[in-house]
Amino acid sequence: MKTGLKKRMTVGAPLVAAALIFCGCATISENTHAYLGSPQLAPTTPTAVQILTSEPKQPVERLGEIILSVDGNPPRQKLENKLKAAAARLGASGVFIVSDRTHIYPITYWDCWGPATSEDWHRLIVGIAFKNNK
Repeated sequence: MKTGLKKRMTVGAPLVAAALIFCGCATISENTHAYLGSPQLAPTTPTAVQILTSEPKQPVERLGEIILSVDGNPPRQKLENKLKAAAARLGASGVFIVSDRTHIYPITYWDCWGPATSEDWHRLIVGIAFKNNK
């Protein structure tokens, strides 16, 4: 192998790896807390947890809040799986969404061409885990 080509591959490979790692990455951090006085239930299976867009009409026992802080644009299925897993740990049969907001923050920075601006998107999803009353 020629020295020039080997040198370009040695420098280029880490740059490509870094680009793949940092571009298009989405992070989801979860904060779950049970309400004081709510029953401590055995965990359920995430596949049995329902996700609702509004509060159920039938009476339910509210167990706690699940807050997802989302950076980037992860697939919907990934967000739903996070909600279901968190609700299942509380012993919930479902979770309903009370808030799903996207905040846009302007960013100004300097590069070699002068000042530039861009936007940073941050999404915050809040759900209430519940257990059906039977």
